[in-house]
Amino acid sequence: MAISGIEGLRQFLSGSESRRLEFKTASKQFDSDKLMKYCCALSCEGGGEMVFGVNDDKKIVGTQAFPDTAKTERDIYNRLGIRCTFEMVEADGRRVLILHIPRSIIGHPASFDGQYWMRNGESLEFMSPERLRELLNEAAPSFLDENEPGTYTWGEVTSRLAVERYYELTGSRLPNEESQIMDFLRLHFVERTAFDPRLFYIRRLGAVTLARSLRDFPDVEYHTIRVMRLRGSSITDLAFDRIYDKGYALVFSDVIDQINSLLPTRETFEDGLRKESRDFPEVAVREIVANACVHQNFDEHGSIDVTVGDQRITVSNPGIPEIPVNRFVDEVYERNESLSEALRMMRICEKRGSGIDRALENIEGQQTEAPEFVVKSRSTTVSLKKRRFDDMGMKERVNAAYLHCCLQASKGEYLTNSSLRARFGLAKNKSALISQLISTTVNQGLIFQDPATAGSRRTARYLPFYCRNENG
Repeated sequence: MAISGIEGLRQFLSGSESRRLEFKTASKQFDSDKLMKYCCALSCEGGGEMVFGVNDDKKIVGTQAFPDTAKTERDIYNRLGIRCTFEMVEADGRRVLILHIPRSIIGHPASFDGQYWMRNGESLEFMSPERLRELLNEAAPSFLDENEPGTYTWGEVTSRLAVERYYELTGSRLPNEESQIMDFLRLHFVERTAFDPRLFYIRRLGAVTLARSLRDFPDVEYHTIRVMRLRGSSITDLAFDRIYDKGYALVFSDVIDQINSLLPTRETFEDGLRKESRDFPEVAVREIVANACVHQNFDEHGSIDVTVGDQRITVSNPGIPEIPVNRFVDEVYERNESLSEALRMMRICEKRGSGIDRALENIEGQQTEAPEFVVKSRSTTVSLKKRRFDDMGMKERVNAAYLHCCLQASKGEYLTNSSLRARFGLAKNKSALISQLISTTVNQGLIFQDPATAGSRRTARYLPFYCRNENG
């Protein structure tokens, strides 16, 4: 999204920094190498803008950096191979520069001195190998956009894909055959063959979403959902083990129902009525399983594994995440966008980027331990535990405090002593204990005190580390 002129500048100032927008004070100058790294990072994220002459509070202060903008534009092109352009805006009598950075050529991400760069909040770091591999392969079709072996008539397509389930989940009546074909072509579930318009390929996206049996599709047949119930604490001693080998849209509700039926329950009485409750909230379980389906790496063989025990649930998916685990709340990135969009249309997933937030809100509502995200060599695991504050170690308390701070920030609010006590269900007389926990979390670099409340313990409020703006 390009911005232009004073009105465009003010529109961005009324918002906040994003993956494609960076504000820098740069009142006197700005480091040339750092500029190149930012240009690389923004171009690899689809292009964007850097605004020079705006401070951390988004106040226009003006800049004297880059007095010869044409020379800087030539330097960027000579060093990076991308054509960036400066726009000078006179705002409140001060010089503001907007650098427009185009998207790098598809399949050829920009690099500087042989290194590829990415933004991580307000900092720059080397691009992760997975993200680089994705950008280098960007020109090639994604795994889910390719076709499964074989060609079929529409009747044979409907025998393999549960076409009617799509309309059921979207709340629509089953239309006539021609409309079904047009819908499934538009959704990229199928593709017409070039040699005969009456025949179709079934795309992997259509198979993994709506297959009546994944065993009919060799490229995705192992991407099933497996639910296990431990008899004790060992994975070798299972009381229940079931593999769901149909498309996700067909089995997702059954999977969640099955998980809930395997969870320990507690009975309470309210107003003389018996109420059954579980230590693991259904919404949290649903969102984490949905996230595992959407964020798996289809280049890795393996299923979505859900393991239910008395004390915890773990959900594992093939592949390691594209973003650091400590950015799961604020960063919005989906490895398989076509799959996540299809599942959203069928009301299985929530809106883009809201899954972890919803899971955290429900977990905090039950005042239990925050989820733990563990990255292994070729998989990612989310672990839910039912322990409360008194049973948690310091590591688990810090994790809960950090994620609470992230959730508060996502709502435009702050972590405070009061909010964290409420999150854990602790009385006011535990304020000193919570202050110690906050101090530990600050010392680990995960959160920081809002400068506006510096010097005041009573009004102190905190933000996640990624909200700390760098001075240009």
